Amino acid sequence: MFTAFPIIPLLLSTVELINACIPTQQIETTAAPTTITTTTSLAPITTTSTARTTAPTTTTSLATTSAATSTTTTTTTTTVPTTTTTAIPCPTGWDGFERPSGPWCLRVYISPGNRAHAFSGCSAKGGSLSGVQNQAEIDYMASSYISLNGGAGFLWVGAQRTSPCLSSNLDASCTTLNSFEWTDGGKTTGTDGFIWQSGQPDNGGAALDEACCLLSSAAVLSDEQCLRADPTGYVCGQPGL
Repeated sequence: MFTAFPIIPLLLSTVELINACIPTQQIETTAAPTTITTTTSLAPITTTSTARTTAPTTTTSLATTSAATSTTTTTTTTTVPTTTTTAIPCPTGWDGFERPSGPWCLRVYISPGNRAHAFSGCSAKGGSLSGVQNQAEIDYMASSYISLNGGAGFLWVGAQRTSPCLSSNLDASCTTLNSFEWTDGGKTTGTDGFIWQSGQPDNGGAALDEACCLLSSAAVLSDEQCLRADPTGYVCGQPGL
């Protein structure tokens, strides 16, 4: 059996002994000055500012040019003549008409009798037995008669057979336009009012005795005996007021 001795303390002691026997050499360590040159070379920083050049925007305005189409517009103005009708002043119950001779007032009366009765009746009313100027008047007379009489019939108008045609029927000398003449003193003019029934005026055929004139409710004329008493009316006329 072995006894263990501590080895480490022994080794340390030995090292110390050796160091004590070696002469001590002092080593001077000169620290060389260390120059640290720090050269900071700042490279110039060139800041390149890139200016953003905005390319000019050219706005091309496409002007829409309407091709000048030369259109010639022809405006035709038709002037329609305006007829202003002025009421003809007439006595109450009478109606006015324009005539070449001047304003004329008409009125139809219902009163049976012969031509002399009609003539005197109009004179008593301040007028005369009226002739017929035109179609408008003959239509007025016929419609007024129907309205007053209540039906068909005849009325006396102011016309009588001319002297050259007293003994004649219709022929080349005595026609529908010259066999009769108006009797209201020149107030009825021309021949437009001679609107005869077909075959009239016939002067009674062989009798040759129809020298006076009647207007029927059908708005046509016929010649008749002046003494005939059954016509039931007459038409009077007088100048406008």
